[in-house]
Formats: sequence, C-alpha cells, structure tokens
Amino acid sequence: GLGRNSWLSGTASWAYQAATQYMLGLRPTYDGLILDPCIPCCWEGFKVTRKFRGALYEITVQNPHSLSKGITSIEVDGQIIAGKKIPVAEPGTVVCVSARLEVEVASSEPAPETTPFS
Repeated sequence: GLGRNSWLSGTASWAYQAATQYMLGLRPTYDGLILDPCIPCCWEGFKVTRKFRGALYEITVQNPHSLSKGITSIEVDGQIIAGKKIPVAEPGTVVCVSARLEVEVASSEPAPETTPFS
C-alpha cells in the first residue's frame, strides 16, 4: 500500500498484533493462551475479552505495584494454575481469568558460587 494510506498497507493489523500479543501479552498457542503482558507501569491494569477456539475468556490483569512485567500466578475459574498458559476450554464456555503483576519473591537458597572461569 501507499504510505499515505496506512489502512491499506497492513499497518493496522500489525498494530493490533503488537498491542494484543505483546503489550497485553495474550498469545495463542496450540494448547492454550499465554498471558505475559508488558504494559506501561502507569497502567493500573486492564481487562480484555478474547474468543479462542469457541470459548470466551474474560481476562482481568491488576497492576497494584506499578510494574511493567511480572505475572507470578494466574487464576482460572477460581483455581490457581502453574505457569502462564491458560488451558483450552470447551467451546461455548465462559472462562474467568485473573492475574496480578507482582514482584517475584526470590528463593531463600543462596546462589551457587561461581568464578569467572567456571
């Protein structure tokens, strides 16, 4: 397309991809939706509704500590899941997802000692 006609050049679709998949961090995969946002720290959070494989996902992300990244846990229909991948739901269902951006607490185990040549 021509530079003066951004809606004809594919720019709008790439802006949509960048906003949904990388800022909001909602990326479809074979076995679910990955939720890994990277938002401006001034955002208090966001809500998004996403249809994926016939199910409707109502997703709320809270940012109480003014962070850009750092989801430590995700709750799907009241159950905490491991990782950042929301599993595929049955078609026709509504899935409630909530997550918070939080600072990950470091392990109490000391880091292994290393030398510059190890």
